[in-house]
Amino acid sequence: MSAKEEIIDYNLHANEIEYWIALKGETKYMRFASLLKANGIAVEWNVLKDTYRYDKRLIVNIFKYLSFFEEFLRAQIWNVSKTSYKKLEGEFLSKAIDEVVRLKEQIHYKGFSVELLSKNKELINHLRNCVSHNKIILESQKDECNINEILVAFMQTLPKAYQYGFASDIKKCSKGLNIPSCFVIELQ
Repeated sequence: MSAKEEIIDYNLHANEIEYWIALKGETKYMRFASLLKANGIAVEWNVLKDTYRYDKRLIVNIFKYLSFFEEFLRAQIWNVSKTSYKKLEGEFLSKAIDEVVRLKEQIHYKGFSVELLSKNKELINHLRNCVSHNKIILESQKDECNINEILVAFMQTLPKAYQYGFASDIKKCSKGLNIPSCFVIELQ
């Protein structure tokens, strides 16, 4: 179905809708419309566009912490091994995670658990891939874990000093937006 058929108040917002569809693509908006419908929510333009915006805010904030986390993991490796900067800078996050797990007996950063990293590495790598490939975060699932569970696992794996900031930044993503409460991610 098209946006014109799916968005119940299309005629009221036709110019704005056409602008954003031309810019972002009708296909992606229709994925968000499907997400709304799957949760029993009427597809109104303001809800649809704000749900899209919320998802984009989530991506931006998650990226910020994933970027920090990758840098943090590399620092842990450099601090306890002779691995060169050049070698590590070209590796993916999953390789840095594997190396930190391999070096677990040597890494003793206060407030960081290599055991949690090992346990959550698949979820963290999945999250990294979703963010890097600009996928719809609200649809993200890995095995039996939904996006909320994935974000909790990532938050718990971050160094303690960054966990509160991550939870706070994720909470702020919904500020000023008209999004259904079933999509709002609350991290404790």
